[in-house]
Amino acid sequence: VFGTPGMPAAISTSLNSTTMTDKSDINDIRLSNAALLKSIANGDWQTYSLLVDDRITCFEPEACGKLVKGKLFHKHYFELDKSSEQIQRNETICDEAIRIMGDTALVTYVRLIQSGFKTISAEETRVWRRAPHANSQSTAIGKWKLVHFHRSHPTSHFVPS
Repeated sequence: VFGTPGMPAAISTSLNSTTMTDKSDINDIRLSNAALLKSIANGDWQTYSLLVDDRITCFEPEACGKLVKGKLFHKHYFELDKSSEQIQRNETICDEAIRIMGDTALVTYVRLIQSGFKTISAEETRVWRRAPHANSQSTAIGKWKLVHFHRSHPTSHFVPS
């Protein structure tokens, strides 16, 4: 499950009012991001590869503080044997904010990942770019390509002194 129906989401655009095009783009971005997260959870390299730019860059915990470029680093995780995993997972997107800036979209959120009785959170920022050949007739999936993301796990809570 990706997201919780009825959960409020903060949506912002580069303009004070949301136009019909912005609303359509926001919907397409939501669908693309949900499909991306589902492809990761299901180990679906074909869908992941369709949604992600070949020159993607990212910072994520698995990269140990290094900037990763390209898909090869990520493909390794899709090829791991996951048949031994029997615990059901559930993922929920919280505090989502989407900002459309022309042909670029910025998506930020916290992803809660439940596995058995354990829950972890990841703070994620994803940068999407409108696909060069996308048009109004294109399906939502494929209109946008993920070009960069940053994912981190909160390590501590700020306590003012």
